Amino acid sequence: MAFSPTTIATQTTSARDPRELYEIKQKAVKYYNDNGVPNKMEDVLNTMFYDSPSDVFGYLANYFEKFATTPTITKIKAREAYDSKGQPTVQTEVFCTVKNNLRLSATVVSPTPNSHLPDNTKPEDREADDTERQNSVTAAVSILNTDLNNRLTGLDPAQQQEVDNVVSNFYAELQAAEEERLAKEADAAATEEGSTKDVETASQASGKGKQPKSASKGKDQKKEERVKHSGNKSKDDRGKHSANKPVKGGKSQMSVAVPVEPSEKFLPGAGAVSTISRAACMAAAHIQQIPVFQHVAGLRFTEVPFEMTVPTPMVTIIQSGRAALGKSNCIKEFIVVPKPGMPLSQSLPLIQKIYNYVGKNLFTKSGVAAKLTNDIGAFCPTFDRPEQGLDLLQEAIAQCDLTVGEDFFLAINCASHEIFDYEKGKYEILTGQAKVADDVVEFWAELLGRYPSVIAVIDPLRRQEKEHWMRLSDRISDQCFVVGGHAYARPGLLKDEELTPDFVTSGIALKLDRLNTITDTVQVAKNLQDADNQVIVSSCNGESTDTFLADFAVGIKARFLKVGAPVRGERTAQLNRLLQIEGMLEMSSRLASQEKFKFPHITPPPLPEPEEGEEEPAKKEATPRKNQEAADNSSQILTDGQMDRRIAPRKAGVYKVLDTSV
Repeated sequence: MAFSPTTIATQTTSARDPRELYEIKQKAVKYYNDNGVPNKMEDVLNTMFYDSPSDVFGYLANYFEKFATTPTITKIKAREAYDSKGQPTVQTEVFCTVKNNLRLSATVVSPTPNSHLPDNTKPEDREADDTERQNSVTAAVSILNTDLNNRLTGLDPAQQQEVDNVVSNFYAELQAAEEERLAKEADAAATEEGSTKDVETASQASGKGKQPKSASKGKDQKKEERVKHSGNKSKDDRGKHSANKPVKGGKSQMSVAVPVEPSEKFLPGAGAVSTISRAACMAAAHIQQIPVFQHVAGLRFTEVPFEMTVPTPMVTIIQSGRAALGKSNCIKEFIVVPKPGMPLSQSLPLIQKIYNYVGKNLFTKSGVAAKLTNDIGAFCPTFDRPEQGLDLLQEAIAQCDLTVGEDFFLAINCASHEIFDYEKGKYEILTGQAKVADDVVEFWAELLGRYPSVIAVIDPLRRQEKEHWMRLSDRISDQCFVVGGHAYARPGLLKDEELTPDFVTSGIALKLDRLNTITDTVQVAKNLQDADNQVIVSSCNGESTDTFLADFAVGIKARFLKVGAPVRGERTAQLNRLLQIEGMLEMSSRLASQEKFKFPHITPPPLPEPEEGEEEPAKKEATPRKNQEAADNSSQILTDGQMDRRIAPRKAGVYKVLDTSV
């Protein structure tokens, strides 16, 4: 005899004691009442009757969804992946419990931070850098799968600051542990060295500690070899290199030694901080079923603005710099920028035309090799003068029936920190032609005076040359944005720094890598925007097809998005996402047009007034640029304090906005 499930259920129910059924019913009533189910059912049924939706159960699902428990992070899974250069990086997945179900809420492939080595470094010299990168990726994967997985479980991904604080605090604990370990090792080494000296002293006192001359000589020779291997000069060497060297006419050349800037040391696995911060941001947007740029806008602004702008693309067509062939070192990237308000649907095809024209021009003049591109898709021709790149871009713009300085503009990335020679204390503008900071100010002011179509200059000088930076800004800020990229510390440090008038910019370039969390980067963008700076969101050399950067730039209201060349999948993915966002905003009547360029004038702060009894310093007479090098006839070694002379902050405002709109 066959029994159906209904028959079995009926028999089971009837077999139960009536008292037991009554207790179950009472528990059910209490359970539903405690959760407000009857009232909510009554409300939704009444409302649905009058709304008469075609999809009844969809209506019910949407209604009850807002009463669901807040989704939380349940699991983090990381693995090794690869970026656009084939380098190892980290892929991170965030799983959240959403309406009682475990769901994959976000997947992020983190970018690879730009290497500190120049692009023309030999492969054999990159082995240490490659090993360090691999170790960092391995450590990041381990940290994400263990410690951070445990600490972030149960957190709401929409609480971005809370997530970032947990991650940043964990990294701070790792740093403290590492510093403690190094301190113990240093103490142990000092103790061992002291014990050795005591033994040698006792031996010498007993007449047994005499060291043969040959041994002493060998020890000195080893010391010289260590100094030579480390690249540091001994005291005697410093004296020789810094002494006045006789030249023709009995004059001496100026040799300025500048200490190398200490770079921040990152622990292995530091990339996990930025990766999980980005993944949590994307997971929160996915759970809320809103675009990522809208969620980021909620983090940036107190209330999400109705009208939103799309950043203007900054597209690198040519890359040169110190690592490239030719004598010209002073411009690393030659960039084109469409005019404000030009829709992406119109500007991107024109950018492709400009890019293709440059490629054809290089092919015609130098053959197939000239069309080869680098990791960001830019051409790398041989330039002996910076004017060659600027002229070529202006020619390409004109050949596309566009007006230079009206339809399209230029921007340059100087990357001055890469061309600074610390042994000479000068910038190697051209190969074999080094200039002191005074000359660099004159060089850029004169060059930009001949190219008024340049509307942005990135890192024209190092931050350490504050006085010269301000002098240059005073001369060029009326015609272009003076942008700090490498000149600024990373967002995690910069957010706590006070903006002082002795170093002022009108733009900042931000990247999302290593320790740069979403919270820190959003805060820095807000601080600099409030200080009348334009924000440039910039990609790394080793990227992926992840389009988070485009959404992030829209969300924080960045003025520019710098992605590299208009080719290669990881570059065009960002541009295609911008196109998509522009269409979404336009469809919902939320798209606002970018304003015309307005360049705030940057005025250097006044020199400090001389104290009582001191004579007022005489004004420096301008030395002609051609005779400046001949005037450098003294030899000295300058310290950090001399090279980075502090200027007393001015009490009045720093900026004065002029009517220099384009």
